[in-house]
Amino acid sequence: MKEENVEKSDSFQNIPGENLRRLSDYETLTSRVLSLVAKDTEFKCRPALDQVLSEHPRLIVVFSHSAPLSWIPAPCLLTAHVVARGGGRRLPIAVMDRFFYSMPGLREVAKFVAQSDRPLSFNELISHFEHLQTADLVVFPEGSNCFFGEPAILQPFRSSRFVELSIRTKAPLLLCVHRGSEKWGKSIEIAKLPAILAGTAGRLLGSRFNSTGRLTIPLWPAKMDRFSMLCELYQPEGDVASESEKVHKRMKEMLRELDGSI
Repeated sequence: MKEENVEKSDSFQNIPGENLRRLSDYETLTSRVLSLVAKDTEFKCRPALDQVLSEHPRLIVVFSHSAPLSWIPAPCLLTAHVVARGGGRRLPIAVMDRFFYSMPGLREVAKFVAQSDRPLSFNELISHFEHLQTADLVVFPEGSNCFFGEPAILQPFRSSRFVELSIRTKAPLLLCVHRGSEKWGKSIEIAKLPAILAGTAGRLLGSRFNSTGRLTIPLWPAKMDRFSMLCELYQPEGDVASESEKVHKRMKEMLRELDGSI
């Protein structure tokens, strides 16, 4: 299998904890997870993934979210295809919500996936990403908004700073949308909750819950008949706000396209 020639990066040396792993270091685990949650998979990329990897040593990988636990199969499928095309030596890092680092059971997951013992500031993230030779920064920009809407619908981006990071580092976006795991979440209307429970939830969960009128409960990940993904390269060129809107619109269009092909 063809491997890319890159020098080992020590740009995370000031972050306490684990050494940086290559994508191939994750592949055994991600392939096993994918086999457990999906009977079949489908993958498309524009332009061809081989071309994307050869022409862009650094990418910001932007995943749609779907159900709260859909962040699990999406990177697994992309990892399989990147490694199969010789990209096993790329360095994957991820932006994890601070919530993960605050929970004892989830902290180790965050450290393993993000390759950092702590959440990084935006400026730290830019500095580290710029110094990596061959790397992919993974983001799920809908973030916690996936808890407050139908899993089949792309939710508003919680943050658009990934677009700013792309513009400042000149690393293009690889937009990745997927279908198959929507049933991993149950969306409940506030109106169907007992009044006392709805009121308590509104106070605890805040404005996003109250504005959508929905709460999506994570369900046990039942095995999918098919998990499908469509990827597309995108280079932001305008201001952050307008480009964020364009990215959101494009990802919605890609989801509709994927719906038509299933």
